[in-house]
Amino acid sequence: MYGLVTKPRTVPAKRLVALGVGLILGFSGICAAILWEMARKDLEHAKEAATNLVASIASEIDRNIELYDLSLQAAADGVKLPEINRVSPELRQVVLFDRAATAKDLGSILVLDAAGNVRLDSRTLTLRPANFADRDFFQVHQTRSDAGLYISAPWVTFDGEYLISLSRRIRGRDGSFDGVVAGSMRLSYFHGLFSKLNFGAQDAMTLFNSDGTILMRAPFDITKIGQNIKDAQTFKYFPAHSSGFYTTKSIVDQISRLYVFQQVGRHPLVLAEGVALNSIYADWWQQLWWIGLVVAALVAFSIALMFYLLAALKRRAAAENQLAVLATTDALTGLGNRRRFDHALAIEWRRATRSRAPVSLLMIDVDHFKAYNDRYGHQAGDAVLATVAQCIASSTKRTSDLGARYGGEEFSVLLPGVSKTGASEVARQIREKLRVLRQTQGELPTVSIGLACMFPGEDYVRHDLVRAADIALYTAKHEGRDRVVAGPGGERIASGKRVA
Repeated sequence: MYGLVTKPRTVPAKRLVALGVGLILGFSGICAAILWEMARKDLEHAKEAATNLVASIASEIDRNIELYDLSLQAAADGVKLPEINRVSPELRQVVLFDRAATAKDLGSILVLDAAGNVRLDSRTLTLRPANFADRDFFQVHQTRSDAGLYISAPWVTFDGEYLISLSRRIRGRDGSFDGVVAGSMRLSYFHGLFSKLNFGAQDAMTLFNSDGTILMRAPFDITKIGQNIKDAQTFKYFPAHSSGFYTTKSIVDQISRLYVFQQVGRHPLVLAEGVALNSIYADWWQQLWWIGLVVAALVAFSIALMFYLLAALKRRAAAENQLAVLATTDALTGLGNRRRFDHALAIEWRRATRSRAPVSLLMIDVDHFKAYNDRYGHQAGDAVLATVAQCIASSTKRTSDLGARYGGEEFSVLLPGVSKTGASEVARQIREKLRVLRQTQGELPTVSIGLACMFPGEDYVRHDLVRAADIALYTAKHEGRDRVVAGPGGERIASGKRVA
């Protein structure tokens, strides 16, 4: 039946859920942004440290190679002097080879003729016959006049020592090929240099030449020396970029690292440091776990609190609905009270005005109720009112129908969208059910019913409907009670035995 009972307050609940989800997502987003920024800073700090270290090591290597290269250039220029062959062998050694050529980790400097035979040796005046025409450093200068300083791939001496050759072309007076000046550098120099560095357990430092051949690597592994890594990502940037950084998985040991690389001076050498991402983010992962646990706990607490508040809202809504029912329900009969009837009539009248539908109203009065009440007592009178209310409730099946206690022993039945014929049928059912109860329960009062049906419009207001039903009820009582009478001027619909 139609009433004033409000629906549960879903909007506040939805807003609470939206607010809770928004707060959780917002807080999680802030924490994620903070963690992302922390990770970015850790990576940036690692990149800066690696860049500084690579620059420092590359500078030292460049300086030593540059000094050795100056010795090679001095020897290449000196052998072209016409007077060089006129001086004594001892003086020639002093003129051609400075003391840099005798430094630690540097081998002897050889002067080769155009056929590859040894002409001069910086370490001795007694030459042993030797020919290096088959070596890569000789063939490079023989075929290329623009080779400059050439650094060879690693090679092994007869006694198992690893070396690299540094060489320059000797030009004849007419610019033709007139031999090679070649020196050697022990890889132990780079090994000693790298061993002084404090690396992480999975970090790596690699020196390789421009064709991708590894000259030295830390951690040291002799099997990696001479390995070609031309497919390494460094060569996607070099030589277009002399320095840079990137993150990738190593093709040597499959460890993911941040790589920072830099060309060694202007030489065909590249130095790269790889810092393991695990070591970069080690502290960050610990912070992630702690912050993640805290966030998870806060999220769980927020969800629990949100469900608690939702339950509280539901309990409050249920209580408010119950209070609304109590406030609009007649305690004795269980029907709506006068307040509920007035509210429903106002709503249905506006609705019928929009839809141009009829609105019917029954006004019901218990005949001779005061006499019955005086004769049988107030409890019997209350039982009669409850019985009449039961008949009304069982005759109004639609949710829009409303039976209400209008006041005292008077009841009203609002029938939206029901014509006069339909309303008369409801009135007949009420009287018929009461008649059946009268037969089974003994003496019960009869009821008089006034019926009014109107189409809301400019000619009528809702109070006209109530007034018309009241007039019809007055007519029914005046004509003898126990009957149904239509509105003013309407025909009598049903009648019972006239009662004086």
